[in-house]
Amino acid sequence: MEYDPISHVTCRLQQESGRKLILNQLEQSQTYAGMLEGVPDKKANDWGIDVDLRRAAHREYTLGEPHLISPRRRDYQHEPGDREQARERRSNYPEEWEMDPEWIPLICCIGCFKSFPPAHDQEKDGSCLTVVWYQDDYALPIDAEVLQSLKQLDWDCLATDFEY
Repeated sequence: MEYDPISHVTCRLQQESGRKLILNQLEQSQTYAGMLEGVPDKKANDWGIDVDLRRAAHREYTLGEPHLISPRRRDYQHEPGDREQARERRSNYPEEWEMDPEWIPLICCIGCFKSFPPAHDQEKDGSCLTVVWYQDDYALPIDAEVLQSLKQLDWDCLATDFEY
């Protein structure tokens, strides 16, 4: 992300295609904030991602469908091997509760980006896209892997045009 003198904040991103994006809004929350007990698994993570995508679809600046940058999935929370600690804590649970723990990065980010000119209709003023991604810590900075994915997004295919 680069400094944008017009907005007077670090919010500009240039894609590999040359298109310039402005991060208009960024919402962040803890991925597992609502999890009261236990450890996440694939089913819980898929459900949580779906909830986050629906939340993103209702953001003030969202037009069109939000785009998901698929999160890294891993069988440990912080470092390789800590999965065994989760298994030990669950050793007293009934066998049918046995599941394979799976974690995704701990912070959900919902970013609303805009760009000028529009992606489709040259009569419009610009285009926008809401993107959902996950990273290990609060932004800024945006995780390097996610930043690379943002630079490679097919903006013309994913974005929605708007007019003021």
